[in-house]
Amino acid sequence: MKANKKEINALTNFINLERLIFLVDGVFAITLTLLVLDLRPPEAEASTLAQGLLGMLPRLLVYLIAFYTIANHWVIHQRTFRHITDVDSIMLWLTLLSLLLITLIPASTALIGRYPDQSLAVACFSANSFLHALTNWIFWAYVLKHQKQFASSSDPRVLRVTSQVWFVITLGWFASVFFSFVNIYIAYISWILWPNLVATWGNRKRHHLN
Repeated sequence: MKANKKEINALTNFINLERLIFLVDGVFAITLTLLVLDLRPPEAEASTLAQGLLGMLPRLLVYLIAFYTIANHWVIHQRTFRHITDVDSIMLWLTLLSLLLITLIPASTALIGRYPDQSLAVACFSANSFLHALTNWIFWAYVLKHQKQFASSSDPRVLRVTSQVWFVITLGWFASVFFSFVNIYIAYISWILWPNLVATWGNRKRHHLN
């Protein structure tokens, strides 16, 4: 008995959700580890060690911000991906694109570590994070559009809030690119402040749905 077209498509487009989640976790773990490689001890004599350590402070600060940013993305991924019950090729490639941008964060972090007071270096980190947020917004907008297929057990209102949160975060990172050329300290502050404010707003919206 020949399989119908729908069954053939299901077989050829099958994607193992569990393996995708394992891949995501592995990439996040490796990326977090790579961040610390740029924190090399200062090459200085014992008499100038204190000065060398002080010179590392900008890199340490950027490292902490980048670590928090990546870790926060992982936490969000764990919380929101529980809604996903199925994955297609579009969602797979959007996830891989998101991982690509995550793996670029150590490089953009190293750039800031070397040039912490340069607008272009700060803008590169902002642009990296903007593209990552944009990819995630597209992902969740796609899930929301096809909710019955990919998140059948979830409340579409919750998915709508998730999509809105990523959209607003995307706007914030886009704005931080411009802040980088106006005042780099505003950009630095926005990296921590904006995502947390938006996350708090999103959590309140989800709470009011119950």
